[in-house]
Amino acid sequence: MTFTLLSHQWRSFWRSRSAGKNLAAQIFIGFMSLYLLGCAFFLGLSLQHFLPRVFPGQDIIRVFCGLILYYFSIDILMRFMVQELPILSVQPYLAQNIRRSQLVRFLNIRSLFHFLNLLPLVIFVPFIITVIAHAHGPLVAGCFIISILGVIIFNHFLILYVKRKIIINSWWLVGFLGAVGILIALDYFHVFSFRSLSTSLFTSLIRSPWLCIILVALGLGSMVNNSRFLRKNLYFEEIARRGRQRQSTEYTWLQQWGLTGEMVALNLRLILRNKRTKAVVLMTFVIMLYGFLFYKPVYMKSAHMPMILLAALFITGIFIMNFGQFLFAWHSGYFDGLMSLPISIREFIRAQFMMFIAVSTLTFVVTSLYGLISWKIIPFQFAAFLYNIGINTVVVVYFSTRSYKGIDLNRSATFNYQGTGMSQWINILLVTLIPMLLYLCLAWLFNDWVGLTVLGGLGLISLLLQNWWINWLTNQFLLRKHTILSGFREK
Repeated sequence: MTFTLLSHQWRSFWRSRSAGKNLAAQIFIGFMSLYLLGCAFFLGLSLQHFLPRVFPGQDIIRVFCGLILYYFSIDILMRFMVQELPILSVQPYLAQNIRRSQLVRFLNIRSLFHFLNLLPLVIFVPFIITVIAHAHGPLVAGCFIISILGVIIFNHFLILYVKRKIIINSWWLVGFLGAVGILIALDYFHVFSFRSLSTSLFTSLIRSPWLCIILVALGLGSMVNNSRFLRKNLYFEEIARRGRQRQSTEYTWLQQWGLTGEMVALNLRLILRNKRTKAVVLMTFVIMLYGFLFYKPVYMKSAHMPMILLAALFITGIFIMNFGQFLFAWHSGYFDGLMSLPISIREFIRAQFMMFIAVSTLTFVVTSLYGLISWKIIPFQFAAFLYNIGINTVVVVYFSTRSYKGIDLNRSATFNYQGTGMSQWINILLVTLIPMLLYLCLAWLFNDWVGLTVLGGLGLISLLLQNWWINWLTNQFLLRKHTILSGFREK
């Protein structure tokens, strides 16, 4: 049955209208994957020479053991961003004489053929064979490889399960990212150490190789949990029920803002129902965690202040930059219908400003906790926050009126550059380079605090002139309205 289902997908691929484009994309991705795997293989071979230079005087096997869980913690975030759910239209098969367990088995097997499942093997196995097998024998080396396979399977099916739960209930996204953020914070502040846990776990394998059974059991448990979830939800009634829930999603608390609130609700539904817009939200959460990389006490010196400002601009404004650059293109599939309704484009743009300010404010409030690292972070974030909501919102909306490429929201977000043009690249440069250059000039002429005060002040003044900006942007849109609509109609 597995081979039959694979043949159906093979035929579906070649019979689709876009088979040529899909084949070209797959060939390109294949070459890129081979290149990355080749780089990873050489990294694995060079670990025995690289680790002694980075950790002089330490046992390289012990260092290697301490890095394994660090890799797999990053692997979870990578999988969450790029690992797609295995695609199979199950509804036609549910009416056939095919057991659900066979469909679930096919989905599980097919999902295992993924680049991220091969990458850790290519990195770790060369070191295990050349160093660990030489020092402790083939039995220990074999148990190391089996353990790594167990962790790969655990991560793989854990992310599939989490992503499927997020489709049903978006609060799973908040819970997952919150848990990841808490673990990163605990490790950063040395309350909990991934390295100590990893060292303790994998050095124990050297003394007791049978402990690899625990990691294999965790991997199999993750696979069984994912399979149970799939079997439970592969019903016509369950699919129909989820569809009805999705259609009935309302945000009544936004109705108090009238038409503007309804436009915000439209954006929320669009974001939560489509892969590429969900990726924008995910990127917002991921960038919020970048403070652990850039906000360090050692960087709180004048020479590093520009880097702190750049990080603050991205952390408090990444949603504005990512979502705003395709502001009208997100709605390209039904934009003709939207323009035929008695909806003021001015209210539409006002709703975007309202959403940008709300998300950026929430991001600023949450990331203000970085002030526990150093109080100097707060002024940088506050200045960047004001500049983002006051000036960068205007810049991204203006450039979105010059974007004439539509976006297919049903397509995957991975390696998807649909809708991206020259205006998007110019937009990104302007929202980052202009504040950075202004700050650097003022910091050189006066000091860092004058630069931050001017940035924040300009953002606040622009925010107070928001109604004037909305009127101006409305006129800019109306000048290009028919060009935008014509571009969105091209498929």
